[in-house]
Amino acid sequence: KLTGQKLEDKKIGAREETVVDKDKKNPYDFALWFFATGRFKNHTMRWPSPWGEGFPGWHLECSAMSMKYLGDTFDIHTGGIDHLTVHHPNEIAQSEAATGKQFVRFWIHHDFLLVDGEKMSKSKKNFYTIEDIKTRKLNPLAFRYFCLNSHYRSKLNFTWQGLEAAQNALNNLYEDYRNIFSDTTKKKLVGKGETYRRQFIDAINDDLNTPQALAIMWEAIKDESLLANDKKQLLLDFDKVFGLGLSKIKRLEIPAEIKKLAAQREKLRREKKWQEADKLREDIEKLGYKIEDTEGKPEIKKL
Repeated sequence: KLTGQKLEDKKIGAREETVVDKDKKNPYDFALWFFATGRFKNHTMRWPSPWGEGFPGWHLECSAMSMKYLGDTFDIHTGGIDHLTVHHPNEIAQSEAATGKQFVRFWIHHDFLLVDGEKMSKSKKNFYTIEDIKTRKLNPLAFRYFCLNSHYRSKLNFTWQGLEAAQNALNNLYEDYRNIFSDTTKKKLVGKGETYRRQFIDAINDDLNTPQALAIMWEAIKDESLLANDKKQLLLDFDKVFGLGLSKIKRLEIPAEIKKLAAQREKLRREKKWQEADKLREDIEKLGYKIEDTEGKPEIKKL
């Protein structure tokens, strides 16, 4: 149903670990329920049922959970491209046989996430968790930004360098969003905000083209013709899709202590006391802020 593959084209027992049951009436049938006997005698999962103690088959687990929380028919079901030919068709077969209703309206299958150009594998120990990201002092949302930069039907190669670049881009986004609060520019092109909104919706409706949607977001950020309030509202609307936490970003209030240290550092720089100035910069960074020297006055930012 998802691939157009004919039933007779499927191979029986193609995987080495597959146990072929010679007594099965139809080799294409898949297990709905496993009995807690034989090789499953000591299986951890087990529940009573009208057919005896046991546990549901892998395909049935997914249908049962999704239908319990989302109903007999729901809008979007996602999964890897490796589920296109077996798992998801089996979900459809059992669910629609049970209810007589359409199971899912839209299926979204994503390509694989690679690590340093290789498939993730427990044996290679080349897989990471959110805790690994936190250990490196990176925002887990940087991984979300990293994924948004690639279309879901394209392979995505994870590297720590790539994630750090995503973190920098996310930091820039947060910084730009904060700066919108103090923007008092009055110029605006008529209908420009709505144009960006429509372009964004068109990109998302184009098979979830998130890379294009991100490009539209950055174009809007750099557009000086947009009023601050319009730009802010656009970004908040975009983030309902991106989920990068913009609504939680507050205007940065620099503590008086940090401002005082920054002023002292600037005085030392004018006096060419570079080592003492660098020491103050380090002290400021230990307090969670950083100073960026610009052509005008130095800018204080949150680390």
